[in-house]
Amino acid sequence: ANLIVIDPRFTRTAAHATEYVRFRSGTDIALLWGMLWHIFENGWEDKEFIAQRVYGMDEVRKEVAKYTPEEVEQITGVPGDQVKRVAELFATQKPSTMIWCMGQTHHTVGTANTRASCILCLATGNVGKPGTGANIFRGHDNVQGATDIGLDVVTLPFYYGLTESAWKHWSRVWEIPYEDLLSQFDSKDAMETPGIPLTRWFDSVSLPKDKIAQRDSMRAMFIQGHASNSITRIPDSMKGLTGLELLVVADPHPTTWASLAVEAGRKDNTYLLPVCTQFETSGSRVASNRAIQWGEQIVKPSFEQKDDYQVIYLLSKKLGLADKMFKKIAVEGDRPVPEDVLREMNRGSWSTGYCGQSPERLKAHMKNQHKFDLVTMRAPKDDPEVGGDYYGLPWPCWGKPEIRHPGTANLYSTGLHVMD
Repeated sequence: ANLIVIDPRFTRTAAHATEYVRFRSGTDIALLWGMLWHIFENGWEDKEFIAQRVYGMDEVRKEVAKYTPEEVEQITGVPGDQVKRVAELFATQKPSTMIWCMGQTHHTVGTANTRASCILCLATGNVGKPGTGANIFRGHDNVQGATDIGLDVVTLPFYYGLTESAWKHWSRVWEIPYEDLLSQFDSKDAMETPGIPLTRWFDSVSLPKDKIAQRDSMRAMFIQGHASNSITRIPDSMKGLTGLELLVVADPHPTTWASLAVEAGRKDNTYLLPVCTQFETSGSRVASNRAIQWGEQIVKPSFEQKDDYQVIYLLSKKLGLADKMFKKIAVEGDRPVPEDVLREMNRGSWSTGYCGQSPERLKAHMKNQHKFDLVTMRAPKDDPEVGGDYYGLPWPCWGKPEIRHPGTANLYSTGLHVMD
């Protein structure tokens, strides 16, 4: 297999590359668009896949047309013939996959970088087939899982959106009357309106009240497991930090939120809550390929820190919400039982197929890791515990756990039976 490494630095990985491309840091998009220029120019795009699966590629073509080999070399420092060579390799030597970690994301245009990479995969038809896709090596354990359960401001858990029917669905799962949920908001319209994204959180503090779609400016912020270095408007973020009446950072160590708060001049009502690392707690964790693993506690907490379950439970208890939040989740001492947390996810996520991965099935996968094929990621069908399963039961994993759906290794393989 060919290995193309694109990095400003000559790394240990680059030493093993078929083709090493050194480019100017921060010029990722120009380089990706330069590759697409050659792909479109030479007809290497996957026309059938684009016609069947992709919307808006004509607009991409118009934009890419500006990135001629001469222009790309001027921006990135990469010679045109090398850009053409790697473009041809990626487009014609299928399957091809894009892999990145923090190198693309930790930029002021990190979101645009990753979108450009996904567009390259779509243009060449390298999506939804074995060996293809945009495969992100996450910067931390369970980033994908946090996204799945509603971290984004535009949706309730598992991508149900914010419509009335979505809220009513989760009210049934949580066994909380819809009217009780509605009463937590100023209006039904506010309940169904997306929140302010992290990249603009400070606007909810510093903008005049008549410029924000809520009753009052934000006065308190509780940050759990998220750094601030993905925000591009750092000066505005620092201004927002000074305007808060309360700032709480819950993390294993002081993050950039804490350092920015100090640099911005905060002295009072700023708290650091020490939270356990992934090795000091247990529960389900989701990888970028939608596969779920059960993580066991490796070591006891070092000092007095609590894990995320405990922090959320104790906070909800102080706010008088614990009885409702944990109606179906057992609490041992001050710690919600992780197995019950996953079972509640299973009950509420039938539309997205997050329902067949019970704690028992995931634990069986961890115990029988040696039985899964390293290429297909599937266990032998005759195995009594994990027979026929894909490792980690990547969602969608349809139906109740008793059905024993094997999970879905590739989302868009239309030629497979639903049980494969």
